[in-house]
Amino acid sequence: MISTVLTEKIKAIDPGLKALGSADGTIFLSPGMQGRIYCAVEDELVSKLDFPLAANPTPDFNNIGGNSLWPAPEGGAYAYNYPHGEWTVQDGINKVKAEVESSTETSCVMKKHISLLNAKGVNVELDVRRETRVIPLPASAAELGLKGTAYISSDSFTPTEEYSTDDVLLNAWTLEQFPGPDEVIGFGKYGKKGASAKEIINDDFYGDPLSRITFTDELFLFALGGEDRLQIGVKKDCLPELIGSWDPKRNILIIRKTAIEEGQYVNIADNDQKNGPFSTEDIFSIFNGASLGFYELETIAPMIVKDGKFVSSTVTSETYIYKGSASSVAALLEKEYHINAKEIIK
Repeated sequence: MISTVLTEKIKAIDPGLKALGSADGTIFLSPGMQGRIYCAVEDELVSKLDFPLAANPTPDFNNIGGNSLWPAPEGGAYAYNYPHGEWTVQDGINKVKAEVESSTETSCVMKKHISLLNAKGVNVELDVRRETRVIPLPASAAELGLKGTAYISSDSFTPTEEYSTDDVLLNAWTLEQFPGPDEVIGFGKYGKKGASAKEIINDDFYGDPLSRITFTDELFLFALGGEDRLQIGVKKDCLPELIGSWDPKRNILIIRKTAIEEGQYVNIADNDQKNGPFSTEDIFSIFNGASLGFYELETIAPMIVKDGKFVSSTVTSETYIYKGSASSVAALLEKEYHINAKEIIK
């Protein structure tokens, strides 16, 4: 179904909006909001969308939510968020609008060309492409009485000039924002039995996220909310399968997936990266925004390199959103994702 109420509300900000019907909800593609993606179940917007800021953007960073595409690494010698030494979101991410290359009732392709300056002083010219299509929910969702929506997005950065990896590293990275995070439980499932905390979690960010993380049966649980902003990376070493969140206030379960691919992953951490960008290989990330009023479930791609040159980076991610009773969500977690729901839904 397509929510006409939300479609008209968002179109007031972006007349070029595309709305795709997906199971019990809508996937919104916004070229006018830099190519961001937003999700709704029935007439409830599940993604964070700051309507006032989107309608009246400032000259500074406009964090209007949704699923946005970013370059990694954020910090360190190759950083894109510190091109001049201070944290900055560059215009290519913050302001440049996309255009719709093609669209159908079930898919949409958005593209744009951007320039990004890294901390080495190299200006990187890039073609950006976001190809999104709706995907079905598991049959058990309807059987359990759950409403939901789902999509897959393939998001890429491709250089239009030649860059040596001595000068340029770039990994595609999607940040999908949702309201919260008080009482929200973030979690991740991984395949490496007996993995240690160090093999699972990259805590090389800020604060002490490990004090809010517990581990059980190839599952980690991250208690979101509180006063402190916290972030973690989920390492390729532990063979991660998915990350997700359970919001008991809204009765919403979110699952995000991306596969481990060939190529070079990096440490995405927002810091000086004293051990270098290859000190860990992050494939997922969870950001606890605390007082900012949102959290993020993030996916990261490897960089493809050939003959010492940066070739491209494409992150392909699946997002599933379910809404319904705690008991039905628990049953879905057990049946579809083989997760001990008692650890998540108390």
